Amino acid sequence: MKITQHTVGDVAVLALKGRMVTEDSDALRSAIDALVQQGRLKLLLDLQDVTYIDSSGLGLLVSKYVSVRRRGGDVKLLHLTARSTHLLDITHLTQVFESFDSEGDAVRAFDTASVHPHSV
Repeated sequence: MKITQHTVGDVAVLALKGRMVTEDSDALRSAIDALVQQGRLKLLLDLQDVTYIDSSGLGLLVSKYVSVRRRGGDVKLLHLTARSTHLLDITHLTQVFESFDSEGDAVRAFDTASVHPHSV
């Protein structure tokens, strides 16, 4: 898996390319862990170029979501493919992860969440 990163305001955007599978999950885990250690807790994962996600990749997404949320941050998803959307639907993770089709909308959603962190 190839990971490229850029920043929009205080949001770290990770563009993922390739397969999110057991043997490739260390790169994503390391990238997210490094950002969290730097105090970067607004993470946007761009899945547009992810061709396949196995159970290990899905587990990694959930694990990192939980650890970032525990520190007061959030992980949102961008550009889900039809395959990724289907996988998140059947695992009911569409109820956990916020997903967006526009990077701008996703970045603004972080700002809204930080203004109203306890809104229901």
